[in-house]
Amino acid sequence: MKEEEGGTKPHPLPRHRRHRRLCVFLTLLLLLLLLTLFIICLILALTLFKPKEPESRVLSTTITGVSPRVTLPVFHVELNLTLDLVVRVHNPNRASFTHADGASHVTYRGVQVADADVAPGKVPSRGSEDMKYRLTVEADRLAAKAGSLAEDVLSGAVGFDFNTRLPGRVNFLGIIKRHAVAVSDCHIVVGFPRLKVRSQECNTRTKI
Repeated sequence: MKEEEGGTKPHPLPRHRRHRRLCVFLTLLLLLLLLTLFIICLILALTLFKPKEPESRVLSTTITGVSPRVTLPVFHVELNLTLDLVVRVHNPNRASFTHADGASHVTYRGVQVADADVAPGKVPSRGSEDMKYRLTVEADRLAAKAGSLAEDVLSGAVGFDFNTRLPGRVNFLGIIKRHAVAVSDCHIVVGFPRLKVRSQECNTRTKI
């Protein structure tokens, strides 16, 4: 029997070696796919799905109550005010913004005179939500600033500062989640004795 030209016939690799090489190849392929997926998600997170700041601002303020009374000979001012606020939260992201319980406070010359809770809710992607709530100015809290209040009332204008905070979370496709707090600061000047809003200036910011 003749030997084949060119030498002896090569022996095939053992089965366990072929299996090992296949496992190594599949592992490297899986790692490559995971790395590619991670890079794609990172690019989307930094560009298309980059979290943007939600915004909140006071849309309108309606004032009801009794015009303040000044009593003499003892100089005293009684103020009874209720403020109905409409606050709009705008979500510019490509995902929903879910907010927990929020809070709004009214201060007069540094003294907190009213507060209200904001119910939890959800702002849709690239959408807005209008929230309505009522704040009643408490006369006893104004006692510490009675002298300044009397001067402002007699001048025909009283300024109030509003601060609204909405803690929440921006959720992208259920994968990327970022916590955020939307804050709105407004200064509103109320005219007396007509109880009308004379001016309103707002500044919004968000902590992410």
